[in-house]
Amino acid sequence: MTIPPWHEEPIAKLHDRAAFDCGDAQMNEFLQRFARQSHEQNAAKTFCAIDDSTPNRILGFYTIAPSAVVHEAVPASMTRGLARHDVSGFKLARLATDQTVAGQGLGGRLLAAAALRCLRLAGEGGGILLIIDAKSERAAEWYASYGAEPLQGKPLTLVMPLATFAADLRAKGLL
Repeated sequence: MTIPPWHEEPIAKLHDRAAFDCGDAQMNEFLQRFARQSHEQNAAKTFCAIDDSTPNRILGFYTIAPSAVVHEAVPASMTRGLARHDVSGFKLARLATDQTVAGQGLGGRLLAAAALRCLRLAGEGGGILLIIDAKSERAAEWYASYGAEPLQGKPLTLVMPLATFAADLRAKGLL
């Protein structure tokens, strides 16, 4: 199956969370039981890729929240010129695609959508990093393929400068 036309929207009651299956029971459970409540309580925000022809079908999702990491754990190339305080950014807590569209590029598009949203938020409140909470070594390798680097001593927590996304999005005329 190819990825159908889709749009992004905040998680809502009308979305069929029970039908979503990314192949990871914990990710599925988060989406089904906790994502909307966390979204409504402003604990973390979840945004869904929704099938244009089936408005309740979730093709994929990502969850973000404000965050920071200890300065010393961040690769030096990302902290040049910064005070030695925690480095602020946004945690990409979760990102998953439904198995029916897996391997077709939707994950990369959702990563870009998350980065764009974080860039807009950073323009208002600050933040220079996308802090990625990979759930497995395989996921960490996938994020690394987009240029993310692991924090010192934490191979499943990776970071990318939001400026990297900004440059890429500008080059594509999306920012």
